[in-house]
Amino acid sequence: MKSIKLYGYATSPYVRKTGCFLYYKGIDFTHVPVNPIKPKATIGHTNGAQVPVLEVDGEWRRESSDHARWLDELFPEKLLYPLVHQAKIDKIDRWISDTYLPSYFRRSIDGGFNAPFLFRAWRLAALVNADTPLPLLIRLIWPLGLRTAPFIRHMAKHMDLTESYEDMQGRIFSELVGHIADGPYMGGLDQPTMLDFSVFPQLIFGYMFGLEKNLSAAMHPVIKDWLKRVSQHLPANPTLAADEMQSNSLTEALA
Repeated sequence: MKSIKLYGYATSPYVRKTGCFLYYKGIDFTHVPVNPIKPKATIGHTNGAQVPVLEVDGEWRRESSDHARWLDELFPEKLLYPLVHQAKIDKIDRWISDTYLPSYFRRSIDGGFNAPFLFRAWRLAALVNADTPLPLLIRLIWPLGLRTAPFIRHMAKHMDLTESYEDMQGRIFSELVGHIADGPYMGGLDQPTMLDFSVFPQLIFGYMFGLEKNLSAAMHPVIKDWLKRVSQHLPANPTLAADEMQSNSLTEALA
């Protein structure tokens, strides 16, 4: 049996993405939480601090989209990246990687430094702390860290910050609906692929773990039906966040 480890923190959309790849394939793996203050303690062997890191029998790789193709090579059952649909998957995956996932960092770049932002930041700090305890001072200044982190500043360079946050949200949500279309899965495919598992955990994470009061994405019938279909291929909590930190039930939201 192969030794499989996924290094990262559950607040990272890229870590959640790889986690869902593994869950879908039914692969037994160990999630190794990474302390963002002391990343060398767990991923020092990679000579970097980037997550996720997927390690299989001592060999490791970083890029989350590459993880799908690598896992298909090692475990060809239930393909994440079926080559018959390669062109379509590559096109939508570029949209996910370049547009959809970076959008989750927009509020940290130029959103208002207000009560909702502070609440969200401190809740994220609590979720990290549940896996890798952080000093109280670090948790308190977490909102400032989100604004100044090198990773966040890197994301900002690849965004059109002249587009308002609200307009960006509306545009990207409309594009997501278009990529699902008549489904049943993203790209109009008959079976779920890496595309579905790249998006699904991001839409549900905030609601399940207390960052949002409602699962707003499920208000759209196309998205709600798609969420129901994808959820059938994953465990009840596919986010890697600690179960005891869960605030809301996905099953109830999708009923």
